[in-house]
Amino acid sequence: MKRSPFSSVFRGGTVDDSRHFLRIAAQAFAKKGYHRTTVDEVAGALGVAKGTIYYHFKSKEELYLAVIHEGIYLLEEQMRASISNVETPAEKIKKIIDCILSFVEKENGLVFLFIKELCGTEIQRTVQARMLCGSLKIIHNVLEEGLENGSFKNVNAEITARSLYGMIIISALHYLSFSEKIPHDQVIKSVEKVFLEGTLAAEHRGDS
Repeated sequence: MKRSPFSSVFRGGTVDDSRHFLRIAAQAFAKKGYHRTTVDEVAGALGVAKGTIYYHFKSKEELYLAVIHEGIYLLEEQMRASISNVETPAEKIKKIIDCILSFVEKENGLVFLFIKELCGTEIQRTVQARMLCGSLKIIHNVLEEGLENGSFKNVNAEITARSLYGMIIISALHYLSFSEKIPHDQVIKSVEKVFLEGTLAAEHRGDS
């Protein structure tokens, strides 16, 4: 996926700085929504002049989409890292579950923007088609790996990937909606039980 321009805008464009500003901008948009949030407010939250924003982005919409795209990239990056040294497909699924839960908890402002876009309440519908492609592809590839080595049942990888993603996101949002800390161990075990028992071939259940 192509990096958004947001990653090279502020303070020399270091990874830590760009993600710090990413979170601040996401929280600013999440607080009032895209239409009611002004560029002045975002610039104020970031601690920069409005002109700095417009130097890098042609419009508020371009800034908003850059924030979302950078957030999407961040999630994909973390998902890939979480499974980089994991051997079995079942273990990779467990790592992915924990990774997404952690992302939702830590990057709640970004996730709120994602959900608004997925519900079609904000900017471009074309964004929706791209939003989950990368992260779903990561899950899809793990499922394909499990199908190829026989550790997973003969399931539809595309549909199953979407189902798993939805289970994780909804579980996490349930707790965040009540301002509660996500009980990672409980959620992971519950999702694992439902998902892996439904997908793992009987002879591989001892591997999970």
